Amino acid sequence: MPAERDNKTILIIDESGFTRVCYAILEFEGYGVETIANSSDLEVRLNNNEFGLIITSYPYGAFLFEDIKKKDITTIILSDHINSNLISILENFDNSYCMIKPLDYRKFMSLVKEVMGGELNIQGGYAIV
Repeated sequence: MPAERDNKTILIIDESGFTRVCYAILEFEGYGVETIANSSDLEVRLNNNEFGLIITSYPYGAFLFEDIKKKDITTIILSDHINSNLISILENFDNSYCMIKPLDYRKFMSLVKEVMGGELNIQGGYAIV
């Protein structure tokens, strides 16, 4: 069984409006949640291995994908649509999920719960949820 991530924090890297809403929802559900303002903060924080999950969007977070891929942190990438460029990006992640907006709240929370509880682990690929 994969290691539990309950003691780790969820990192949200997204546009401020979504970040505030997502932060509030996840915090209400009992998760430790943080946001990062810029890529230099991200690199330092990723090296501390304190995150159990990263939530970001495409194309907003695309400039950070290379830094994220260097670490073994499950990532949920949110997108308005799927195209060949996004699929190409997802294929380079070791452990990622892609959800299409608008988000289904129940599916989103179920995925977060399973990832943070160590119930899901797709090492070596991605899944479109």
